Amino acid sequence: MLADRRAKIVATIGPATRDEENLKKAIKAGMNVARLNFSHGSHEDHLKVIKSLRKLSQDLRAPVAILQDLQGPKVRVGKFENGSIEIKPGEKLIITTAPVLGKPGLVPSDFKELPLACAPGTKILLDDGLLEVKVLQVRGEEVDVEVVYGGILKDRKGMNLPGVNLPVECMTTKDLEDLQFGLENKVDYIALSFVRHARDMRKLRDLVDAKNPSTKIIAKIEMIEALENLEEICRVSDAVMVARGDLAVEVGQSRLPGFQKRIIQVCNDLGKPVITATQMLDSMVENPRPTRAEITDVANAVLDGTDALMLSAESASGKYPFKCIRTMHEIITEVENNEEEYYKLSLENEFLSTPGAIAASASLTALKLNATAIICLTTSGKTANIISGFRPRARIISITQHMDVLNSMELMWGIQTHVVKPYKTMEDILTQIDQLMVTHGLAKTGDRVILTLGQPIAQGAKTNSIYVHTINGEGYSKLPDEALPLRCQADPVIT
Repeated sequence: MLADRRAKIVATIGPATRDEENLKKAIKAGMNVARLNFSHGSHEDHLKVIKSLRKLSQDLRAPVAILQDLQGPKVRVGKFENGSIEIKPGEKLIITTAPVLGKPGLVPSDFKELPLACAPGTKILLDDGLLEVKVLQVRGEEVDVEVVYGGILKDRKGMNLPGVNLPVECMTTKDLEDLQFGLENKVDYIALSFVRHARDMRKLRDLVDAKNPSTKIIAKIEMIEALENLEEICRVSDAVMVARGDLAVEVGQSRLPGFQKRIIQVCNDLGKPVITATQMLDSMVENPRPTRAEITDVANAVLDGTDALMLSAESASGKYPFKCIRTMHEIITEVENNEEEYYKLSLENEFLSTPGAIAASASLTALKLNATAIICLTTSGKTANIISGFRPRARIISITQHMDVLNSMELMWGIQTHVVKPYKTMEDILTQIDQLMVTHGLAKTGDRVILTLGQPIAQGAKTNSIYVHTINGEGYSKLPDEALPLRCQADPVIT
């Protein structure tokens, strides 16, 4: 069943997946988090997707997190008279910041500060590094360049200036408008592009807290400056994304694997969820099967400790979006079935918070008692997130009455989410747990489970206790698939 998979799947929503019926197929295929890319689409388009996802989440009883990905100060070329131009090695071009249409020999850019950022010898990469030009001289609002690697340059393709400190704010006017839209519609996560310093994330945090403090923030690591400030950025973020497209252009493709592993390791050490993104199964945009290299790439990201893996064009505009999600699910599941690196426990750490100590104790107790599951009774998901960082072999099951909390936990490694009815006593919640675990096929009578909870229960206390419970489900039996939440069914068929 889908709930057996620990690493989560983030799927970008686009023309191939944004209709309600296709969103349903994406969830059935294994999507945990829906990414809305605000570099494309109108607010009206995105709102329709948000409403459809919330409805489907309820109907299928499958919580789905919604991730709003802000465009950020992306430097792009402008538009051309015929939609594109061909540039050839050795050719001289002019890049201008004037509001004109491009043509052969003239490339417009919407980045007004480009002349300030350039100097003779500066390298400018175009279209994710597929094309390259070198600056010869700067003249007012024009930059003379020579083509190093040529090709077809299309409208609105990206520009990168590796190693150059760009004089731009972390959020554009468009980003601020998009952010307000996202907060008004209660997205679960907001990802900030081109983060360079921790102060960029603090600025986002202040804006989020003023409107909707429960929304979590994600730092996209894709700049050299971000790598220089990595730990501080991770500490002030709720989660991190390894944005391998622009990062590879910035640091050079041969250095990317090492930086990917370093970012994942830092996030694991700090207990921050981390997403590995960009071209994970890129060949499936056009083909029904991935390459062997892509299969290995996905597997290695799982082995490195990533919490989630992201699909971009594969699910947004590819020919096989649902097959792509299911393929990723199958690769991850196979790796996890043969993976022995569970329980990253250290008794040397100082735990400065009660949830941290409870999470470590629950993980250690589950290990020593060979418990089937660690069940977190939660109102915020904080303890479950910390337990996730210990990577226990036991299932991590987070249960609450708050649907928005369940949605937000869909990004975190290994956490399964379930809704329970209100409870006031220990007897009441234990009865519900026995029924849930047996009827959903998550445990059987006689299995031990570890509970984390706050006591006194009736007063709604924050997590302060662990409780060892033996499942007593003799009066229950596993429900048929059609009566179960989607992710507790046998892997659903995508029709």
